[in-house]
Amino acid sequence: MSTSRKDSEEFAKIVRKKIDGWYQKDEHYSKAVNRIVRQREEIISLFEKVSKVDVKKLLRYLDSSGFYYRPSSPNRHHNFPGGLAEHSLGVYRIVEEWNKMTPDERHKSELYKFILSDKLVNCDIFTENMNPDDMIIASICHDLCKAKHYYFVGRRIDKHHSDPLPRPDHSPLSVERLKENSIDTPDCNELLLAVRTHMRLFSKSDNENEKQHRQEGKKSMLAIAVWAADKLDASRHPAGRRHFDF
Repeated sequence: MSTSRKDSEEFAKIVRKKIDGWYQKDEHYSKAVNRIVRQREEIISLFEKVSKVDVKKLLRYLDSSGFYYRPSSPNRHHNFPGGLAEHSLGVYRIVEEWNKMTPDERHKSELYKFILSDKLVNCDIFTENMNPDDMIIASICHDLCKAKHYYFVGRRIDKHHSDPLPRPDHSPLSVERLKENSIDTPDCNELLLAVRTHMRLFSKSDNENEKQHRQEGKKSMLAIAVWAADKLDASRHPAGRRHFDF
């Protein structure tokens, strides 16, 4: 699914209606629309590189669910129009950058110092490289379940009630959404594990099923990278930071 100029123009019209009233200045409104359109084009371009699984249904879901123009949260990080897609791309870029590093560079990276330096992680993991398809799908879709959760009412973010609301750990719901959209083949297991554990990979759990997922995730370079990148990118875009300031 390549994006044409006409396709992007039609999408921009949808975005203008969805975020109408959020920005008080016209130039900020226009910048937001253009940014959201570019982010959609970038995500579609990334998914066109995926070969291990058919992503056509997933791409249709991203469009129909409002993924590209929704906020990532109502009052936490990336809480502005297009914040969910921007955060997802941010996570991908961090994971991609880390994948290109040598093991020594990974240990000296911002990601390691900021997030992983106090965690018990098998050092051998840092010699591994991640599958490019897994990196794209897991990073972009780690918060997929949020796509239908929020919408804009003027300068306020409200919650939809047509889809289950995020739970304290909403990651299993993102896994469900991926499986519903054909990301459910056996060779997708590691990327699904990375999505499932991206919130609480190093948390304690009394649930035996979740405990097992986390034990498996700590052995996966992808799961560790997505977990850490999610936190690092969120720290760069705190609540209230306006997109036209960066």
